[in-house]
Amino acid sequence: MNEERQTMRKLIVSTYATLDGRVDDIREWAVPFNDAGAVEYHTDLLANSDGLLMGRKTYEIFAAVWPSLSGQLPYVDKMNSMAKYVASTTVGDPSWDNSHLIKGDVADGVAELKQRPGQDLVLYGCHKLMHSLLEHDLIDEYRILVHPVLLGKGRSLFDDAERVNLELVDTTVISGGVCVLVYQPVR
Repeated sequence: MNEERQTMRKLIVSTYATLDGRVDDIREWAVPFNDAGAVEYHTDLLANSDGLLMGRKTYEIFAAVWPSLSGQLPYVDKMNSMAKYVASTTVGDPSWDNSHLIKGDVADGVAELKQRPGQDLVLYGCHKLMHSLLEHDLIDEYRILVHPVLLGKGRSLFDDAERVNLELVDTTVISGGVCVLVYQPVR
């Protein structure tokens, strides 16, 4: 199994969180930190990726925003052109270029995507889809951008998650005091 994992594409979760682990209403507290450091982070993350994985909510937000920003930032152009896999039973025909619905069981669909040839897959967002993939041990790396904000309320990054032992493999501080913590499951 370890040999098989090494040849598969990695599934990387990339998400924003406050210092107290909250993930609600990110537009209210994360936008002030979207600067050159954040652009560099997303550009580097997507450089070795050729697919985005999203749940319905993230897909709807991204599909409404990113196409209109084409030509403004390299990582936005990359997102607009790369394959997008949507885990949803309510999204009809995804309109964002190169978007595909995952049919049937999501965990099986993602496991199959990981076995296809290609670069890494990136999952933006953090709730329902991430928790489902966490339960099926399909996530290979967590990149958590911890923002220097305390909310004291709201949904937690890992609400009701089962225990998973993680190894810290990298840390980077980008502008504004945002810490990028990179963890991999201990398998």
